[in-house]
Amino acid sequence: MDAVELRPGDHLLVSCQPHRAEVVGADRFYVYVRWPWRRPDPESAFCWDGTRAFARDPQHRDFDQLWRLDPPPAELQEGDFCQVLIPPTEVVVTWSAHFDPPKDTGWLPRPTGALNVVPIFGEWHPHGEDEEESGEGLYLNDAEPLEIERLGQLP
Repeated sequence: MDAVELRPGDHLLVSCQPHRAEVVGADRFYVYVRWPWRRPDPESAFCWDGTRAFARDPQHRDFDQLWRLDPPPAELQEGDFCQVLIPPTEVVVTWSAHFDPPKDTGWLPRPTGALNVVPIFGEWHPHGEDEEESGEGLYLNDAEPLEIERLGQLP
């Protein structure tokens, strides 16, 4: 689904099946996972090392709300393997964008769209007062095998 098709207020069901990933680093606050779907873009203006950080503490402001690790980050150490996934989660879109040409993010493939979403149910830890800061961004038409189903429009 393209970001152009989605707009603020759209009620979605988002998920991603589990994929195996390696923990390539760990410290007191984070574990660093080699991201299984992207590769660094050698022609990018940005330098991405192929990893994604996950906060160990669920109360930390950087704790991911949609993407999860199984086992949880607190239990992982460098050299461990884990599953990266998004369990089926109902969200609302707070903004969407279309990139033409695809956005230079530091990785390949370059995304053609993005959404900011906020879960509707369950525990959510807002990161700030601004809608953009209080949600989580998802890149679209990217290598990540996201499953997105539109459930309707929220008022």
